[in-house]
Amino acid sequence: MRFLVTGCAGFIGSHLVDRLLKEGHEVLGVDNLSTGRSEFMAPAKTSPRFRFFEIDLLNADALEGILSAGVDRVFHLAANADVRDGLKHPRKDFEQNTLVTLNVLEAMRKAGVKRLIFSSTSSVYGEAAVIPTPENCPFPVQTSLMEPRKRRPKA
Repeated sequence: MRFLVTGCAGFIGSHLVDRLLKEGHEVLGVDNLSTGRSEFMAPAKTSPRFRFFEIDLLNADALEGILSAGVDRVFHLAANADVRDGLKHPRKDFEQNTLVTLNVLEAMRKAGVKRLIFSSTSSVYGEAAVIPTPENCPFPVQTSLMEPRKRRPKA
């Protein structure tokens, strides 16, 4: 199979690329290297089944040419993973998470790619007060744009 991995130079993306290559797949990797590291892709770059494209997915047209070459599935890992400053810089979160995802989906639609594997962030779980975190732990403190839930007063 032929896969596209966005965010391929990140920690998780680079490991995914290595695994897909080990399984014999062809992988096209996309990253703007704003937080990803080129050295994470060193093993993949030795494979003839890996091609790297340094592009910014905010450029909606950039991905269309890559996908038009034929891709079976897209692993979408590209995002701003550090959401702690989202209230100070909401445009960054919107552009790098929401708008980039829209651009990936639109490029997939235009190229006829039907399968997306989407990865979220552990930030959706917030910061637990107790680690390891038991099932009965109080709701964690949120680290994203969402304000922590306010507890209702006891009746």
